[in-house]
Amino acid sequence: MILSNMPRFVPIVLLGAAFFVALPGGASAQRGSAPGPWYERIQFGGDFRSRYEGFYQDGRETRHRSRFRLRLRIDTDVNDDTHLQIQIASGDPGTPVSTNQTFTSFFRPKPFSLDRANVRYNPSGASALTLGIGKFGSPMTRTQMLWDDDLNFEGGYEQVAWDVSEAVDVTLLALQTAVNEVSRDADSYMLGGYGEVGFSFGAHRLQVSVADYGFGNVDQVAVGRATGPLSSLLTNLVDLDADGNIVGLVSDFNMVDAIVEAEFDTGREDYPFRVLGEYLRNTKAASDLDTGVWFEAEYGGSRTLRTYTLGYTYGRIQKEAALSAFVFSDMPGTNTELHMVNIAYVPLPNLSLDLTMHVTRRLAVDAGASNNWLTRPHVAAIVRF
Repeated sequence: MILSNMPRFVPIVLLGAAFFVALPGGASAQRGSAPGPWYERIQFGGDFRSRYEGFYQDGRETRHRSRFRLRLRIDTDVNDDTHLQIQIASGDPGTPVSTNQTFTSFFRPKPFSLDRANVRYNPSGASALTLGIGKFGSPMTRTQMLWDDDLNFEGGYEQVAWDVSEAVDVTLLALQTAVNEVSRDADSYMLGGYGEVGFSFGAHRLQVSVADYGFGNVDQVAVGRATGPLSSLLTNLVDLDADGNIVGLVSDFNMVDAIVEAEFDTGREDYPFRVLGEYLRNTKAASDLDTGVWFEAEYGGSRTLRTYTLGYTYGRIQKEAALSAFVFSDMPGTNTELHMVNIAYVPLPNLSLDLTMHVTRRLAVDAGASNNWLTRPHVAAIVRF
């Protein structure tokens, strides 16, 4: 497992090694050049989503909000072994967990940012090995209890994946990330270790994974939220100085995450049934509010024309179980109980209509404070291209 008290030079050494082997001009370029001109290998993709959101809670004025999301992505094979990905996206540059942009601010133009930029190296002579560097999406199985779907890590990773037999496969991964680099103080970083075993039973599949995410100098997350530039939620316990300013977090964070996921063939090609269970514990929490559980069930999900998807999610995340700045952005941080129902339909090619209902409340509140359920309906149209 990965320890969060490793010295600050460790991530730098590992990231440097990953970058060296991922250079397009390295050994892989000498073994064979990529077929065809570079412009013939470029693939464009992305999506646009526009949605209505409502906030309904007893004792609180009802709020209505419209938002959109736009993501544009380029993928290309630099050579036989090396893949480059670049993605730009809408959203508030102050949060790493959302690419949504609210319709507000007097018709002013909306910000657009670099969301991903990474190189993935998978040598043909060692196909089990994958090395990645840059700003990239999650290379391991995880849920939004811990990492929002929009969050992209910055750093590098090394993965080894192989088939033990026709029915069993194994994946091992090491992750090194730079959370916050500072010039005159210790850097904040996160190191991760991940292991996964998959089992195939005919058309059915079972997957078991365990991950350990250890943070170093994690107080910078709280300070960054209090003083900028970070604008994500902060619901973890914080340390204050004599003047009441936030100077850090009460807990350290070493999060051990176990997931069991199964997918069943129902006999209908576009309607598999998937179920997932997850248990999370922060082994360095300063209190016993250190655990989280997550459950997902989904029927469908193929995005084929005139198909539908039904999904349900339940989450219960105690205050110190996860870093609130990085969890599901449609959930009010940690110390939360969540019920979420999703219905989606594909009426036309590459177009889906989604209805999602979030129902949340705090697990614990101060004496005398209200704790009514907050209901948030989302109605969205999504175009994928």
